[in-house]
Amino acid sequence: MVREKEDGDFLGNEETLIAQLGCSRSTIRQVARLLESEGLLKVRAGINGGYFSARPGADTIHNMVATYLDFLDIDREDVLAMASALWVEAMRKASVRGQESIESIIAPLQRRLRKVKDTATFADIRDLEVKFQKDIFCLAESSYIELIFNINVAYSKRAYGEAVTDDESPDHSAFVTNWRNAKKLELEALIAGDSELAVLAAQHSRKIWHNRIRKRFP
Repeated sequence: MVREKEDGDFLGNEETLIAQLGCSRSTIRQVARLLESEGLLKVRAGINGGYFSARPGADTIHNMVATYLDFLDIDREDVLAMASALWVEAMRKASVRGQESIESIIAPLQRRLRKVKDTATFADIRDLEVKFQKDIFCLAESSYIELIFNINVAYSKRAYGEAVTDDESPDHSAFVTNWRNAKKLELEALIAGDSELAVLAAQHSRKIWHNRIRKRFP
């Protein structure tokens, strides 16, 4: 029934569904809880309430898989390695898009990158990194790579725990400089449409990022 409806369409209230499906009230409620947990159903209480069709969002999938990974004996280094492989492939795909599409997305990123100060905090860099990732995945036109990449990110947030606050340390200052230079190289490779350089730049960028993660989240 959910698949036959659009997102947000009314499926019926509890009494209607009991009569329509020939199920008991407890069965309807058990199934509703299951579908809610999978992001396929919304349940609203009240006079105008009832059961409504829904579609699982990416965040729902990220959190569900990350929760599952919590129960496995996962090596955190494997998560970083997988994220790197996915990012490299996204950069390779992005580099072969039409020049007009590349420039329309990359030019704003280059302007933002030039504004990054030497005193930028890790939070500043992380927020900009997320912006870069979102735009590059859009350019690469690979929602699947983006989905798996973000599952890795969701799990990493749980696995790495509390961070060491060291935004004023020499290590962090060096990271800001190296990260900014690596991103500049990535963007230049995309502008040039050079897939080989894009791959090398992506590998270099992820190495810098991972080294910082290891030191900040020991």
